Amino acid sequence: MSPITVPANPAPSTTGAVAIAAANVPANTSARRWDAIGHRAMAAMAYDRLSQPVRARVNALLREHPDLESLSEGIDVQTPAGVREVFIRASVWPDRIRSDARFYRESDPNATPTPLLPGYPTMARRDGWHYLTRSFSTDGTTPIVLTEPNVASELPRMADALADNAIPASVRAYHLGWIIHVVGDLHQPLHGTSRSTKDSPDGDAGGNRMWVRTPIRERDSTNLHGTWDGMVGRVSRDIPIDSVAELLAAGLPLSDTPGDDLNIPDGAALAQTVKSWADESATLARYFAYNIPAREGDLPPMLSDDYMARGEYIARQRLALSAYRLVALLEARLGDK
Repeated sequence: MSPITVPANPAPSTTGAVAIAAANVPANTSARRWDAIGHRAMAAMAYDRLSQPVRARVNALLREHPDLESLSEGIDVQTPAGVREVFIRASVWPDRIRSDARFYRESDPNATPTPLLPGYPTMARRDGWHYLTRSFSTDGTTPIVLTEPNVASELPRMADALADNAIPASVRAYHLGWIIHVVGDLHQPLHGTSRSTKDSPDGDAGGNRMWVRTPIRERDSTNLHGTWDGMVGRVSRDIPIDSVAELLAAGLPLSDTPGDDLNIPDGAALAQTVKSWADESATLARYFAYNIPAREGDLPPMLSDDYMARGEYIARQRLALSAYRLVALLEARLGDK
């Protein structure tokens, strides 16, 4: 496999997982959103790889989720297929509550906290848990420095809570849903960093404020972050999620994943491991995702077919890797010691 070339001393740091194959990949012009299809396919891939004891513990927790009524609409959670679907739906639940009136945006100083409902630890939307707020710069602008708390510091706390029977099951189930989601988010390159420039010293919000055109949208523009959310791709929306999961697994078999990439340490060391996952994404963002052409007059940059093909391949590999890492994390916290 031909790896993407990154500088010898990149910042942020890298691991072997950054060397992702990207050559001779056919372009796919039917991209869909990472935040739904990608998360769901990653969750399906992970669930099917859990050991039977851990899957049973995951199932029991999911049946205690404080929003189970919503997560289980139209399905029987007492059946294997039903509780598996709850796991898959939980992967996008943190995105769904962003527009749910029961929850409030705690990052807004003018927001009024909504009433705490039974089973929840908080009704905050946790908008800042989906990415790491930090940046890089290539024009001398002072970058944004990562501060805590952030998802890299919060995910280990949630993971440790899974195995703590002193914590109510509903709260542990709430954490489980967030873990499924943010492990996927941290592997999307533009969730790991943003770019600060003289024109945008506060960063571009992971490409959300940077407009581009793609080969299938030559006349319209979209933001760079949205383009990467859509890199996973499906030939048709009629393809089942399980088939998408199979494609992800086939593109990065577990046997091709270095053992160190699946090492889940205990205690405080997990925070550094989680940060390294985000650092991989940040490196891919800086040296590939943001490596785009200049504007064409008044028009946003046009991304090439080659860029889109390589980007889709990176996205697929990152999602597959996130599924394997999610399995390793759940096995480490819920498996027999």
